[in-house]
Amino acid sequence: MDLSQIRRLIDLMAQAPIAELEIEENGRKIRLAKPHGEQGTAVVAAPLASSEAKAPVAPAVAAPVTKAAETITAPSYGVFHLAPSPDAPPYVTLGQKVEAGQQVGLLEAMKVFNPVRADIAGTVEEILVAGGTEVDMGTPLFRLV
Repeated sequence: MDLSQIRRLIDLMAQAPIAELEIEENGRKIRLAKPHGEQGTAVVAAPLASSEAKAPVAPAVAAPVTKAAETITAPSYGVFHLAPSPDAPPYVTLGQKVEAGQQVGLLEAMKVFNPVRADIAGTVEEILVAGGTEVDMGTPLFRLV
């Protein structure tokens, strides 16, 4: 299983009402789990406990990125959009006040558009990612004051 397949699984799991997913392929086990009370997804890859496993592989862990109080981060992997369409005005601009829960952007993954919402209230001090940029889960998108 390659990194792009794992990213797709993470995106799908972020939208699904499940807390955990486990997949076995080519002597490796991938386990995706949402931590309790968080929206992030932890990824753990480890070899199967089998005598047929060729060489032991050290577990790789990608923990959710902790958010600073003044940063809005990408909730999943995808292409980040600042506006609903190319000819529409952006969701937010520099200096604009936003409320917790307000939509500030869109993430597109596999032709599915998911809103990016502010998790805190504040004023947009900096837009950290240009529209049309591919981002990973946890990538800082906006800085608020």
